[in-house]
Amino acid sequence: MKDLLLNYNDLNEASSFRPVLIVHGLFGSSQNWQTFAKRLIQNNFRVITVDLRNHGNSFHHDVHNYEEMVSDLTSVIEKLGAPVDIIGHSMGGKSAMLLSCLHPSYVNKLAVLDIAPVKYTHSQLDKVLALLNVDLSSFTKRSDVDRMLSKDIPDKRERSFLMLNLDRKDEALKWKINLNALKRCMPEIMDFPQKNLKFTKPSLFVSGSNSSYINKENLRPIKNIFPNYRLEVIRNSGHWVHADNPEDLFLTLRDFFLN
Repeated sequence: MKDLLLNYNDLNEASSFRPVLIVHGLFGSSQNWQTFAKRLIQNNFRVITVDLRNHGNSFHHDVHNYEEMVSDLTSVIEKLGAPVDIIGHSMGGKSAMLLSCLHPSYVNKLAVLDIAPVKYTHSQLDKVLALLNVDLSSFTKRSDVDRMLSKDIPDKRERSFLMLNLDRKDEALKWKINLNALKRCMPEIMDFPQKNLKFTKPSLFVSGSNSSYINKENLRPIKNIFPNYRLEVIRNSGHWVHADNPEDLFLTLRDFFLN
């Protein structure tokens, strides 16, 4: 996979700060982090946002697991010049955790947003199937697709997030994400590859106050793998911490990376 490079944006390249690599979650893309990246840039950070495989403007591939996502990310870091600080959210957080453990020389500090190094049981397969069930050839307007999706995904905010993946190419609507690969690989996405992993550099785990993704039970595996960790809870936020309370998250991450 070394011949395939992820789509990425290198922002504020002239900064004297270490690069901060932002890795999005499932169904996301670098686009979701533009506003937050600008906030970091205003404080002189150099920011790299990526599209993971099968997401955004990056390549599609039949294989979608954490080992391969780590390989993709190391190629980007090697092109930039290691090491970097990393912010990873959800699936991107798992990728960042595994990368840090397998290639510790590439990472200075690790920030993981609302995810733990454990297997989760609340599969996202229903969302993949909902998108696959929409016959895009039957629609020309985004609003019609949204209305069709509302039958399976009634939550407007969640639907709006997923609709960011809808693209128009050659006058036809299409999904940017590789839904078939995500459907097939969902068990691997929900899992985490435990291999006697260890990362001893500073690690910050951030939990949304209204989220259950990081609970008391999975603090033990966090401590075992990341002994030099601390946990911060961001108030008034759920799993999408960066969207729910971006200001408190920014202040927390800024202090972590600068101190």
